[in-house]
Amino acid sequence: MTSNLLVKRMNRGHLLSMAFLACAASACADAAVEREAKARIQPTYDSASGRLTKLDYDANKNGKPDTWAYMDGPRLIRLEADENEDGRIDRWEYYPAVPAAGASLAAIAKQTPERIERSTRPDGQVSRREFFEGAQMVRVEEDTDGNGATDKWETYSDGALTVLALDTSGRGKPDRRLIYRPDGSLDYVEADADGAGNFQRVKS
Repeated sequence: MTSNLLVKRMNRGHLLSMAFLACAASACADAAVEREAKARIQPTYDSASGRLTKLDYDANKNGKPDTWAYMDGPRLIRLEADENEDGRIDRWEYYPAVPAAGASLAAIAKQTPERIERSTRPDGQVSRREFFEGAQMVRVEEDTDGNGATDKWETYSDGALTVLALDTSGRGKPDRRLIYRPDGSLDYVEADADGAGNFQRVKS
């Protein structure tokens, strides 16, 4: 069994292309791809069933793994990465538990994550969570000050930011909202002065 693992550098950070899943479950036809895969990917199989359980991947070709894909045979369950190679995981990707009934291997290989968690500070603690529906990111929750509580919320529609909500008072909920137009420009700002959830438009 051979593996062809491709890496894409996207605006969310480095994300594994699901193309490797197809080759993880079958022989790769391209000999050059197969050689590179063998050099950069180390698979782990269940000793009893022989089923693929993990892929260790060297994304930056420096000779040591920095990305780990946890597998159930050809299906990706979870991905972890140490993007700055400080010895701590700083990116976690979670994938749907069960693919659609009757899904082909090609369809499974195109899976997108349901959620990506990231450590934006060098402490190994999750501070940003990105939520997806299909291939689109729909919302983000972030702890910007490192106190363990979410204080920034982003809402997206068709890939564009529509609402940015902020907790500027430390109440644990938004008290200020920035509303954006479809073209990405700021439309208006709302504020909740007393924390009761009554947002009023701020006069410019």
